[in-house]
Amino acid sequence: MIAFFLAAHKLKNRTEPNTAMSVLQYIVVLVIMASGIAVVTVDQLVTTNITPFLLICIIVGSVFLIRPLISFMIFITSYAAYYYLIALTITNQQILLSNRVNGITAIGIGFLLSLIMWHYNFTNITQKRCIESQQKQLEKMAYYDPLTDLPNRRYLEKLLEREFSSMQRCGHETVLIILDIDNFKNINDTYGHPVGDNILRQLANLLINNVRESDTVSRFGGEEFIILMPKTSVEEGYAFAERLRKLIMEKRFTVGAITLQVTASFGVSSMADINNQNLEDYYFHADKALYLAKQGGKNRVEVACGG
Repeated sequence: MIAFFLAAHKLKNRTEPNTAMSVLQYIVVLVIMASGIAVVTVDQLVTTNITPFLLICIIVGSVFLIRPLISFMIFITSYAAYYYLIALTITNQQILLSNRVNGITAIGIGFLLSLIMWHYNFTNITQKRCIESQQKQLEKMAYYDPLTDLPNRRYLEKLLEREFSSMQRCGHETVLIILDIDNFKNINDTYGHPVGDNILRQLANLLINNVRESDTVSRFGGEEFIILMPKTSVEEGYAFAERLRKLIMEKRFTVGAITLQVTASFGVSSMADINNQNLEDYYFHADKALYLAKQGGKNRVEVACGG
């Protein structure tokens, strides 16, 4: 038992699926059952009670979490061993019959306890997983855009608060990029909103596939998207936005039999220009740059004057 304890202590800290721990549990169960049967068999030379066998059945049933089918096989096998082994030390046939019948009671109690424990834990685990799944769904509904599956404005604002604090601690620069599809209303008016929605999803995929792992793409609303680029200078942000602009311009957006080309305008700004007391206006400078890009003929990148 000391060896089993040391082995379990060593295995319990593993984070990967722990097959060894599961196997060890069943070995311990078998050793306990075998020990109890051996004790009660020898004990018949002194007394006729089967208390050790009853105790191990209760311990195994109430302490160890065993699958019902495996539990049934363990208890049936144990009873078979008990049935034949006690006959080696009991000569009185009436006592032998009595102990064999009492052994059925002990096995029944142990198996019933095992079923109760399994059902209780299985129900708890199922409920916990259901609650976790519901929490994830609620979180997704609260923080993700249902059309593109991108983080929404609410989620972005939480990221910006953390990033702003990180900038103050570490002193690095972070860039915000706002992009807006040019003349998107004409697409909806001409081809319908389902086509427009499909183009938004395709654009979202294009953006996700071309940003760094550290960057965050979010849907700001309508046909506007914001890209948060930590540890990036304005010059690097401008070069990246220019590359995205060309990728969007060259891409063929296909929706059924319809093939379209779209362009986008970009506004780039540094988060260093944001006032800590007025963080809700984080997009102000980038939005001004986007306005200049629209006024300048669209399909272009502009940098905020403060950047």
